[in-house]
Amino acid sequence: MTNQDIEKLKRNNLELQEIINNSWDGIGIIDENTKFIYINNAFMPILGFSKEELLSTNFSSLMEDKFKESFLNLLKNTDKSKKYKAEIDLVCKRKDKKRVYLKITISTMLNNNLFVINTKDITSQISDDEILNDYVISMHTDLHGHITKASSAFCKLSGYDEKELVGKSFSSLAHRDSDLIIYKNILSNLENFQEWSGKLKKLKKDGSTFWINLRAKPIYNKYGDVTGYTYLMFDITEEINLNDSSSLLKSEISKAKDEIEQKDKLLLQKSKLAIMTETLQMLSHEWRQPLNLISIQAQKLEINYSMNKNPSKKETISTLETIHDEAIKLSNTIESFQKFLQLKNQKEEISFDEILNQAIEKIGLEYDIKDIIFEKKIKKDLIFKSLKNELIDVLINIIKNSIEAFDKNKITKKKIKINQNQIDDKIIIEISDNAKGIDEDIIHQVFEPYFSTKEQKHGVGLGLYMSKIIVNIHLNGIITAKNNTDGTTIKISLPYEK
Repeated sequence: MTNQDIEKLKRNNLELQEIINNSWDGIGIIDENTKFIYINNAFMPILGFSKEELLSTNFSSLMEDKFKESFLNLLKNTDKSKKYKAEIDLVCKRKDKKRVYLKITISTMLNNNLFVINTKDITSQISDDEILNDYVISMHTDLHGHITKASSAFCKLSGYDEKELVGKSFSSLAHRDSDLIIYKNILSNLENFQEWSGKLKKLKKDGSTFWINLRAKPIYNKYGDVTGYTYLMFDITEEINLNDSSSLLKSEISKAKDEIEQKDKLLLQKSKLAIMTETLQMLSHEWRQPLNLISIQAQKLEINYSMNKNPSKKETISTLETIHDEAIKLSNTIESFQKFLQLKNQKEEISFDEILNQAIEKIGLEYDIKDIIFEKKIKKDLIFKSLKNELIDVLINIIKNSIEAFDKNKITKKKIKINQNQIDDKIIIEISDNAKGIDEDIIHQVFEPYFSTKEQKHGVGLGLYMSKIIVNIHLNGIITAKNNTDGTTIKISLPYEK
């Protein structure tokens, strides 16, 4: 190599070093213990330390603890004969104690004991969800008020892990001085598509007290259906004068009771009006065909007599019998809807195990259910007040749907799981099958009148609609449908009345 070649190589190295030093990315060299061997100029503003401070520091000492093990594992390159490259996102603490989100690319050098790290500051690119999770006190619940998600900020405030919270009802965190009627008021507002805001007194995991200013509202999917509820909270513990907390609590309870009384009156009137409207629509639908047939038969007789084509006695009797049969159908339709709509006030103590067995027994008179496995997980000693016959009708409708889905989808190993339990002041009933489920595009319609995924011979789509009205209006509960891993689950939540 000539002197000219050596000089050219030096210039190239200097140019390369200048490019690296002026790169927007932090570029450095570390050893197996993450000690900095070299850093470019960009590393200093990213981490806030001087060059001398960084060169005397192990990179891992700047990382948050939960990222250290994963990063060190990436430095364990087992195959020394091959070049190695890996990538990881992690969080470091700057010199000013602020958190910085970094994307690190790790590459081995020719000396496999040293690593080049290319570092990008992605703090500004971190999703809003992650930042909200860390700093905004919030949670989500399902339609029954059970927690499905809690932010890290809420977990930090309450002292619970998210795993401990999921499945609990939001009201289970209420302070022992709280009147649960407040939580019924919250749920009542949300069920009627209204937001709720107010102050609540809550209990931490360690038994201490904290206060929140709560804003709750429904969550909607793309079809406009409510899929759950979201709660946004602000910690106002320091702002609350504990000496006045008792009077504040009484004021909130009194306000909640007044609101519930007023809303219950309005809801009752709205419910009756909605039922009357839907009933008239259904009666019109159910009456149209027999009325048309009666009209046609009557016109046929009139035309024959007017044209002196006197029908025989046998033909006349046959026509009149047809009209009579259709009239009976109309009468039965009226009685059926009247029975369905008649509000019952007399509740009785029931055992769910007992009424489930009665429902299955009735279904067995209509269907062959010998090849169906019923898996029951029921609290047999749990007695509660409800409308026995109405609840049996709901169970029959749901189980019939599963049986017909088994046949439609040609399921050979038929299984229906029935779980019943008490959670706080609710009776929770879940009925699941393995009949392949319902298309996600239409599952939100299963409780609508005249909607059916079955063949015409199996019905006109009123079973689940009537079940919904029974649960919502007569039993003051909630009924929902969702797909599970291999079928459909119907969930019913009823008030627990002793």
